[in-house]
Amino acid sequence: MNPIEHAVCRRVLERGDQLCADVEVRVKGRDKHLVVLFSESQDNDYDMVMVLEKDADRDIDWYDNDLHAAYVDVTEKLFADEAGETHWNPRQAFKEQVLSFGDVREQIRQQLKEARLQKV
Repeated sequence: MNPIEHAVCRRVLERGDQLCADVEVRVKGRDKHLVVLFSESQDNDYDMVMVLEKDADRDIDWYDNDLHAAYVDVTEKLFADEAGETHWNPRQAFKEQVLSFGDVREQIRQQLKEARLQKV
């Protein structure tokens, strides 16, 4: 995986019964942005739930456009081989690269905290 050029926590959403932080990531050499979802883990850090490829363009998709899949799950494509076996070292390295970019880890912590308070 190429180096990360930019990452920012955009929002928190509820996926099932779990709060997930939505981190938009721009990777060097990739045309499309990635959206990485993180949830709180039991070891006081964050689990990478999934990686989505963002195929939306704000200029043309500013409304609810259901004509294409604006977000495609690419987690397996990025970290699994042809047999479907996940390669954990590259997955963990990417996760840490995203969480370590700027103050992303702190942004996630703060936004998840605010979301929990609003949920109560």
